[in-house]
Amino acid sequence: MNMRHSLRNFGLAVLGLSLLATAPASAALKGSGDVVKASLRQKTLTAAPGQRITFQVAVDIAPRWHLYAHGDTNFIGLDLIPDESFPLEEYDAVYPAGHEGEFFGEKVKMIDGSQVINGEAVVPETLARGVHKVKLGLTVQACDDKTCLAPASLPVELELTVK
Repeated sequence: MNMRHSLRNFGLAVLGLSLLATAPASAALKGSGDVVKASLRQKTLTAAPGQRITFQVAVDIAPRWHLYAHGDTNFIGLDLIPDESFPLEEYDAVYPAGHEGEFFGEKVKMIDGSQVINGEAVVPETLARGVHKVKLGLTVQACDDKTCLAPASLPVELELTVK
């Protein structure tokens, strides 16, 4: 290998490192789970068979990012989905309404900042006494004003004690 070739390779390596150093922080993001967090406001509940329970899922969206409101027909919207092992009945969720926005010329409903999803369900009469894991997944796709990240399903788990 000659000296000229070595200097050229060294120069390309330095250029590559400098481009990495100046790349925007969003380049390191892999998916929507990097900028959206979901947590239960109450992690444990106690209820009797036949009783309706309510719970809240807090959704925190990083600054500069937004999600599309539940039910958006153009993009993946916010959706709280029970796991296959979900032991409850008559599940329902009330989502934040969102505000009017525009994304690449499309009128959309979007949410940002901190939001809350209100969930409710009925404890079946047949559910055994004891502690049960109630698992849900929050489907999200975060976007900024230029791009959207890969969708993510964020796990949410509630501990239900049936008395």
